Amino acid sequence: MLDKLCLFLAIIHSALVSFLSVPFFILVPKIGQKFQRFFGLGWIWLMGIRVHTVGLENLPQAGGGVLAPNHESMLDIPLLCSLGHPLCWLSKEEVGKLPFIGWSMKAMGCYFVKRNRSGHDINVMKDVEDGLKRGASIVIFPEGTRTRTGKLLPFKKGAFKTAQNSGVPIIPIAITGTYQIAPPGQGPSRGHSVTVRIGSPMFFSPEETLESAQKRYRENLIKLLSIDRGSAYNGET
Repeated sequence: MLDKLCLFLAIIHSALVSFLSVPFFILVPKIGQKFQRFFGLGWIWLMGIRVHTVGLENLPQAGGGVLAPNHESMLDIPLLCSLGHPLCWLSKEEVGKLPFIGWSMKAMGCYFVKRNRSGHDINVMKDVEDGLKRGASIVIFPEGTRTRTGKLLPFKKGAFKTAQNSGVPIIPIAITGTYQIAPPGQGPSRGHSVTVRIGSPMFFSPEETLESAQKRYRENLIKLLSIDRGSAYNGET
């Protein structure tokens, strides 16, 4: 019962904070980002999540960067918001149509793709590259969607191609513990511990193939994940 009550309160919190953030993202973006952090901290507090964060110094301090986490749960998003770093997001088009959260993300200047490899998506990714060149920190989940099994999914090329084209680093982020909070088909439960490890920035030269970039990123991400999951971890549960 407490889990359901806290989930209900977290949803109300999300709607209220998202609604209030819209004018600030438009008029005073720095204050809007404080609302984004408050959104994340509210979820963490209501769901009783204990967060251990390592490597905050690796987040971009100047200039753009692609923040590239593994994606295990809906809780990954408020968890990243709670870090307090100015963020923008690449998301699917359907999220932008949601009331409150979609409004806030549009005011924030997030990017929305249809995920059908259309001309629309190509134009959106060019806009992402422009944003990175202007100094934005943009969250792109290389797996493209949440895992349904706990295993790392194959990576999409978008995060690597945009980082390569814009000349900014990818920062691997290893999240451990959110899958246990909200397994597929189940509501989130309270009282879990989560670790976020932010790795060193990775640069990809124009000459490097996307396959090589993906392989290097995967190796780095698995190294980070294995610190908390055991040395035998290889991307599987």
